[in-house]
Amino acid sequence: MSQTVYLETLGCAKNRVDSEIMMAALVGGNFVPVANPALAEVIVLNTCGFLTSAVNESLDRFLELAEYKETGKCRCLVMAGCMSQRYREDLLEELPEADAILGTSDFTQILTVVNQSLLTQERRGWFKPRAGYEEANLTAPRLLSTLPHYAWVKIAEGCSNMCSFCSIPALRGGFRSKGILGVTQECKALLGQGVKELNLISQDTSSYGLDKGEDLLGLMRSLSKLEGDFWVRLFYSYPNRFPLELLDLMVQDPRFVPYLDIPFQHINDRVLKAMNRKITGKELKGLIEAAKAKLPQVVFRTSLIVGFPGETQKEFEELLSFVEEGWVDHLGVFAYSDEDNISSYKLGSKLEEEEIEERRDRLMAAQQEVSLGKNQKQVGQIQKVLVEGTAKETELLLEGRNAFQGVEVDGVVLINEGEAQAGTFVQVEIIEAHPYDLVGRIIQ
Repeated sequence: MSQTVYLETLGCAKNRVDSEIMMAALVGGNFVPVANPALAEVIVLNTCGFLTSAVNESLDRFLELAEYKETGKCRCLVMAGCMSQRYREDLLEELPEADAILGTSDFTQILTVVNQSLLTQERRGWFKPRAGYEEANLTAPRLLSTLPHYAWVKIAEGCSNMCSFCSIPALRGGFRSKGILGVTQECKALLGQGVKELNLISQDTSSYGLDKGEDLLGLMRSLSKLEGDFWVRLFYSYPNRFPLELLDLMVQDPRFVPYLDIPFQHINDRVLKAMNRKITGKELKGLIEAAKAKLPQVVFRTSLIVGFPGETQKEFEELLSFVEEGWVDHLGVFAYSDEDNISSYKLGSKLEEEEIEERRDRLMAAQQEVSLGKNQKQVGQIQKVLVEGTAKETELLLEGRNAFQGVEVDGVVLINEGEAQAGTFVQVEIIEAHPYDLVGRIIQ
């Protein structure tokens, strides 16, 4: 007899891919997914443990879900993901509600974990000695949880950069790539399912394949041989290894959208060195200039950290000037979080939380003005837009994205005239601009 399962994901898109693999394994084992945890006999929470705020969110949600052991049908409650890996067996003592704690290396064993828990009622943790992916984890089947017209494609796991503010190497292990053939086969299968946008992700996309004698350019060339009308978008590239030759491919094949997501983290040389970023502010600006020389319409998304230990007012003002000068098109700003499992935790000269938040707000306000100016220049253009469906704000509008807007992180194109099916490409005339969103009408 089939049993019901509810799986919830917290954190990043890479975590979502892990959840899709877990759900595929459970469905393959005759479990039936349900959207309401009150109806689930098995509940799995895939957690984030990158920051203290994420740990608190994960813990709060886990305890909420644990109530269904009393008020619902839950017989097995599993915690997976980065929080599990960060605290490991300690969670079994701290969370008696948990029937199993699953590390980041072991999530493909979810079916075994759940079946054993249901059979024996034994509580245990599942951890390999070292966090990280094996090739099998990267090639396991998935059950997509996104809208059907786009998918996240994880091309590698882990990271070997050892940035001083980051715990990913400890949580996910060293950098491991999935082979070009495997990624290409996965993308071909996704396109066959109707996916129109392939979003390639990892912790360090620029390093893709280097551990296997391959490289990112080789992967993109392989994907260029796939047939069909679709987009390929790159996320999470590392700046000092980014292959500018990719811009040539973007020029030749418009399916590779002119969109580069490359986290800079800072622009001041001293701060970058303290972050162990192995690049200078001048080199970061040079990367933007070189990319735009090859492909003028290319857009940059980056992320910055404010309040890193020892960041002076002058160093922050340098970062603020970088934003005000309009070097990037899309920006995410993160307040430094002083985690006890990162090397920068040992640094002195910590900033007060209030000052960090004030600096973050100033950067975001500056970028809002920059983004509005950049969006206003798009008014009157005819753009190819991938229709997502009805708008989140109102059913009276359609919503889509152009080639310069990444899913879940950037603005959208609101369509106030014309009709189209979700998952289709249409030509849209941009008629209005806002700081993050555009407004347009379908002309074809």
